[in-house]
Amino acid sequence: MGVFIYTLALIFFIIPVSLRAYLSLKNGRFPLPYFQNNVVINRIKLRKAIGVLSPVLFWTFHVLWLLWTIVIEAWLGTLATAVYMVISPLLSSQIRARKIYVLQEKTASGQPENNHD
Repeated sequence: MGVFIYTLALIFFIIPVSLRAYLSLKNGRFPLPYFQNNVVINRIKLRKAIGVLSPVLFWTFHVLWLLWTIVIEAWLGTLATAVYMVISPLLSSQIRARKIYVLQEKTASGQPENNHD
């Protein structure tokens, strides 16, 4: 069941959004639409949070997933995973090439300022 759900997510959401983000970055179209922007930001934040483990975890998971889909003969899942394994490094390379980064978010206190004097 998990293979079916992840394959559907790859085919109908993850691959199209990642591909569109890659093509938009490659063609220099800014700002990115909402979902494309979220994919790029999450990728940058994940890389910043766990560093070199980010690509290691990605490749480990997806290679094992690819092997699992081959073993159970889920050919559509195998194809979708292979396509995503090609698109993902392309998107990462465009993020690095364009030197895109995430600005530090600032939080405000819960107390509003009252300057009515």
